[in-house]
Amino acid sequence: MKLRALFAACLGVTPVYAETITQAPYDFVAETASGLIDFESFPVLPEPGQVIADTLRAPGATLGAALAGQTRGANETFATLNGPPSAPARVEQNPPLPPMAIAFHAGFGSNAAFPLGPKGFAQRSGRGEGSLAFSFDAPIRSFALRLHLDYADPLGSRPAPGPVWLHFYGSDAALLQAETLTPKQGVQSFGFLSSAPITAITLSHQDPGGIAIDDIRYSLDSHTN
Repeated sequence: MKLRALFAACLGVTPVYAETITQAPYDFVAETASGLIDFESFPVLPEPGQVIADTLRAPGATLGAALAGQTRGANETFATLNGPPSAPARVEQNPPLPPMAIAFHAGFGSNAAFPLGPKGFAQRSGRGEGSLAFSFDAPIRSFALRLHLDYADPLGSRPAPGPVWLHFYGSDAALLQAETLTPKQGVQSFGFLSSAPITAITLSHQDPGGIAIDDIRYSLDSHTN
């Protein structure tokens, strides 16, 4: 709870609910969450892939780098999200910098998204170091995603994976809950169920190897799934 409170404070907001969002197995969420973003409609290209200059639309959802009202900053090579979002909580349109790249990812065995950090698409240290934001046309009650944080390192020669932070917002842009994830190397799957309607989610991180994301699941109708 102390870590959640710390990062909520950095965003300038205070959670309006207590523990409304709980973690659940990815596969359990995926069984009923019919919304899916898997990037398979894009060409299959080796890394670095293709840069995506604008937000992405999927049925019932928008994917970008920040929510409207937030600003993107930098903490060394990592993107940061500063300030609370404005109401209603929606992904920022016409972003000043490209939010992500899409390429075939060997760890997933399929296309995945690499959020772009301060150094941008052209540099390896810029791919995977960015933030992501999701907003939903109708409030959702379930959400899941798969993350890849560097490949297995049996010799222990690379830095350990860093933290990943998720912030969940209601339609009025009030912070519902902040979650700190501590993934291991390789593909990690996470699912969430909420007793309160979620309209937007942000993701930021400080993983030295950079992250990739795939197989994002979300409920298309908060009353039915």
